[in-house]
Amino acid sequence: MKTNAITLGALLALTVTGVSFAQQNSSMRSGGTTSIGKYSPSEFDSKNKQGAQAVAAVNATNAPLSQADQDLMKQVAMGGMMQLQVSQLAVDKASSEDVRKLAQAEVEEQTGLSAKLKEIASAKGVTLPTTPDAETQAMLTKMQGLSGAEFDRQYVQQSGVNGHEKLDRVMSKVESDAKDQSLKNLAKAAHPLVKTHLQVSRDELNQLAGSGSSR
Repeated sequence: MKTNAITLGALLALTVTGVSFAQQNSSMRSGGTTSIGKYSPSEFDSKNKQGAQAVAAVNATNAPLSQADQDLMKQVAMGGMMQLQVSQLAVDKASSEDVRKLAQAEVEEQTGLSAKLKEIASAKGVTLPTTPDAETQAMLTKMQGLSGAEFDRQYVQQSGVNGHEKLDRVMSKVESDAKDQSLKNLAKAAHPLVKTHLQVSRDELNQLAGSGSSR
């Protein structure tokens, strides 16, 4: 009887442990986030906060913008608008928690950048575009028709990688070509987080591709 009781107790302990381990794994896959790209959640949050603080600290001056600088400013605004609207959609539709967190970080990044652009534009009497262009509309229409893992992959590819590559080029151009100091300072402040989100998106896309091929 004593041996049977010990055996039964051991089996119960193993069963409880197995259930707990399975629940933990399921939570990590579906709800929990262990990393975003190659960053831990806390590291990623820290990068985003640093980037937001740098952008918010840029001072707007009322010095007039040249036509060339106005064009650069509008390129930043249009690129940011696309990133913002597609990412807002991804916050609602992404099936992966990692992708959703990436999208939320992008929404916060572009919201802060847009607010600072508007502040600078107002100080200089410049009117920024307020409606998405045809490219953004087409992207939104395409993404609205996707769901699940395919939505996640397309979002990370199109917005995370392609969108940030475009912003990376625009920020570099502003830093090198802009004559206005406010605009140049904004690009210098925003550029590091653009680079971070680009690298994280590339890493995340590789992880999604690996997950897809393993199924």
